[in-house]
Amino acid sequence: MKTRKWQDLITPAIIYLVLSLLALIVVYPFIHVTAVSFSGRGEALRSGFHFFPRDFEWRAYRELLEYPFIWSGYANTVFRMVVGTLLTLLVTVCAAYPLSRPDFPMKRALIMLILFTMIFDGGIVPNYLLIKELHLLDSRLVYVLPTAANAFQVLVMLSFFRSIPDALIEAARIDGARDMRILFRIVLPLSIPSLVTIGLWSLVHHINAFMDNLLYVTDQSKYVLQQVVRQILIENKLDPFTTATNLVPPAPESLKMASVIVCSLPVLVLYPFLLKYFEKGTMIGSVKG
Repeated sequence: MKTRKWQDLITPAIIYLVLSLLALIVVYPFIHVTAVSFSGRGEALRSGFHFFPRDFEWRAYRELLEYPFIWSGYANTVFRMVVGTLLTLLVTVCAAYPLSRPDFPMKRALIMLILFTMIFDGGIVPNYLLIKELHLLDSRLVYVLPTAANAFQVLVMLSFFRSIPDALIEAARIDGARDMRILFRIVLPLSIPSLVTIGLWSLVHHINAFMDNLLYVTDQSKYVLQQVVRQILIENKLDPFTTATNLVPPAPESLKMASVIVCSLPVLVLYPFLLKYFEKGTMIGSVKG
């Protein structure tokens, strides 16, 4: 009996210890970035681990937030987040719902075409030529139109729509409801977890995306936040922070880490509120009963 009690105590202790170590490994990079971003020049330039800012100051954030392209980058990123996510949800629902109906003609062929786009891609040069012919170069629409349709998200939504009982839709048809009324009054309210999940995927994509900006946009006023941060991190474009009036600028490492924190704020703010829908929407439709 004593051995069993000892095992009951030691097993959870080992599990919690392993999970705590894994959590520390995952969280430490964020702690390091935050500590360096709030550190003074001397402390930020010190090599090694940073768990907390020893020489606390806001200077890097103050200099960074006075940089005009940070705010234009935020505006362009918010534009693509809002417009791109709404457009993706609209296209996904309009594509997945008809394909989920058993009486829709040629649905197998259309699903195979959707799968085909997941396997084969034209490449960078054909995509660039297509964007050029569509007159989307140096346009904010290039951020939202080419990614409005996502084959994987359409298939996820299709799987969820198929899990909705046909009896609900048949009962609505008997009561005189038409397809659009059934979609907006019955199907979409039941699909909120999946819609939020797909919306979150789209949000994260638009927050992190910079390759389309790098390839198709040259006007700096239309740069997204990720591209502005990329210039600071990789291309070391720190000239605006080292002017003649700023004789002792913040450490480059502090500016870089502060830009990472500023760039991560949208996800850090949105994710806790959408987490419950994300978990539920990921599992719904994965098992058919």
